[in-house]
Amino acid sequence: MSTDNIDKIYYVRAGKFRRYPKDGWRQIYDFKTFALNFRDIFLVIIGIIQSFYILRKIKPDILFSRGGYVSVPVCLGAKLAKINYITHDSDMVPSLANRIVGGWAIANFISGPKEYYKYAPDKMILTGIPIDEKFKPLSAVQNKEYRKELQLDSKEKLLLVVGGGLGAKDLNSAVIRASEDLFEDIRDLRIIIISGNISIDHLKSEVDRYISVKYRKFVRFIEYTKELYKYSGVADLIITRAGATSLAEFSAQHKPLIVIPSSFLASGHQIKNAEVLRTKKAIEYIKDTDLKDNIDILKNKILELIKDPKKLKELSDNIASVNNFDSVELVSSKIIQLANLKGNKNK
Repeated sequence: MSTDNIDKIYYVRAGKFRRYPKDGWRQIYDFKTFALNFRDIFLVIIGIIQSFYILRKIKPDILFSRGGYVSVPVCLGAKLAKINYITHDSDMVPSLANRIVGGWAIANFISGPKEYYKYAPDKMILTGIPIDEKFKPLSAVQNKEYRKELQLDSKEKLLLVVGGGLGAKDLNSAVIRASEDLFEDIRDLRIIIISGNISIDHLKSEVDRYISVKYRKFVRFIEYTKELYKYSGVADLIITRAGATSLAEFSAQHKPLIVIPSSFLASGHQIKNAEVLRTKKAIEYIKDTDLKDNIDILKNKILELIKDPKKLKELSDNIASVNNFDSVELVSSKIIQLANLKGNKNK
């Protein structure tokens, strides 16, 4: 992360509440989980005290919170220091952190319909999700330039798989297992998987196991890239999880998507993110629980879309209409407006 435009960084202690839905009630009896959660109560208390003194010292006009667990002690410290703050939710399900501190915020920025959130109606402001300005539709010239840079022929069809920061091992493996039949049916298909570095060795062994030698060269792994916008920009079809920021980025580029949300996250926010787009016919949706038992679901959906330019265009048009406003400008202008309007009691 670049810190070129950051004046100063402060560090405070914070704790998280560990929840593992796949373990169900059994996690209650897991000593390690209980011990870590109990310890982190004290880390949060320490973080509140640290935040209180830091905020009293620097006296910001306003504080903006994106809702990670570190925001809990900071926002509670701000409340004690009488510093106004704003929360922002990228997901359709408010984060646990924002559910804890959101009630004391002077405004709650949201990214979807108000009925998905339980904040005070008069404090909710629809802002969407601020994203990098590089995520935008490509011109024909840009498409050609990026494809040349990424070593892709102009006639090749690119299937891009983006599983998130850790790579989504199961999703990537499902694509690999379906690839042999895909290459047999679509001879100019190329697959690029943004894999993360945790499971790449496993995935390479999956390639050796499920894809014949003549097709292996058509699958490429990238552990991490700062130029995702180039790969997604030239992709004909993208398979992704349902992280809110990724969906916003691909939406801004008007990309056809197959979305496979993770069902194992505590709040179920990825499922809700995907369902909102699904109701608008802006994505193709596959449950990861269905995919686990039947790879053909994914294979057939890819074939259906890649072979149907009209359907790809329909998905592209539909997703382009979702939150098609400048979230960066809206969020920044609202922060400035609220900072000027409210003022802080300690100034």
